[in-house]
Amino acid sequence: MPANFKREISLLPKDQDNNSSTAKLIRWITTVGRVVIIFTELIVIAAFVSRFWLDRKNSDLSESIRQQKAILESTALFEVDYSTLQARLKAIKELSDNNIDYASKLLSLSESTPPNILYKNLSLSTKDNKILAVVSVSTTKVELIANFIDNLNLNQDIKSVTIEKISKKPKTRDYLIDILVEFKNETNNNNKTT
Repeated sequence: MPANFKREISLLPKDQDNNSSTAKLIRWITTVGRVVIIFTELIVIAAFVSRFWLDRKNSDLSESIRQQKAILESTALFEVDYSTLQARLKAIKELSDNNIDYASKLLSLSESTPPNILYKNLSLSTKDNKILAVVSVSTTKVELIANFIDNLNLNQDIKSVTIEKISKKPKTRDYLIDILVEFKNETNNNNKTT
């Protein structure tokens, strides 16, 4: 064998078979295959390049969302304060529109309260043209409960006293008392006298 002899393997048909159907098929497959590969590579390159743009856009949107979230969180406390203030103003307006002297009612209750009675809860309200006070108090002595209820019954400003509940805290000496007090309505009394 000569030294210059190279063996070549070629899938393409020899020149004499250029017009055969297998040669045409192989040429068509390689031509179309190249176009498909080039087209696929262009799509991959476009996707790769667009990834940088999409990452940047995603980063900008995430930063914008973080900023807007921080703004909302900072205004949430203001919104709560504003809502609370509105509720208080509404309650104050309702109290001032009623023309009821709540301060005198509170003073009347405090004058009827013996020492060593602690108020846990007190709410004044008007319902069906009645002025009501729901009072929750605690004490360590039963005698003080009786004294307090007697003082409320003897009070000239109070129409009726209803004991809602008396209970003793477990493992302590404290008694809890819930009382409903109905005050005399001054507007009705004024209307009757005129």
